[in-house]
Amino acid sequence: MLRTLFAALALLAAAPLAHAQHAEIAAGETHAHVAPHGGVVRSASPYHLELVAQPTELAFYLLGAKMSAVPNKGMSGSVLVQLTTNATVTVPLALAGDDHLTAKLPAGAKVRTAIVTLNTADGKALTVRFDKLDEAHGHKAVGAAFACPMHPEVAATAPGKCPKCGMALVKKS
Repeated sequence: MLRTLFAALALLAAAPLAHAQHAEIAAGETHAHVAPHGGVVRSASPYHLELVAQPTELAFYLLGAKMSAVPNKGMSGSVLVQLTTNATVTVPLALAGDDHLTAKLPAGAKVRTAIVTLNTADGKALTVRFDKLDEAHGHKAVGAAFACPMHPEVAATAPGKCPKCGMALVKKS
């Protein structure tokens, strides 16, 4: 009985550590961020901004309480992109779906750094920098392996729950 109690307590104590391993603490950040869409998350107080890099575009999700996507209605902005060739280009953000914005990349572009300037619907101006995208997160550009059956635009590289409806993400075939 006592041995079972100690084993259960050990499992409970280890559970938060297992969850934290899937989160990322970026340079200059004070805590780890779990990325609901399988991207890279940075603080943008009082929000967070998640970047999901694809070969032809960058998708940005403004995240609010409990890391849920904030509706994109009324948002605008641009992204200053530094390519791996050290060339820079400014790309406008376009509304996509109802919860994110996208920036179309030049053909064949490989992104090293992205500096996002975002104007929110509530009048806040946010500037967020994503560095070393060609190194640490190049594998994420390949695409997500899991998606929500009800919201196919919600994708991730690992199992999880849809931030829109709470359903479990399923493995793509």
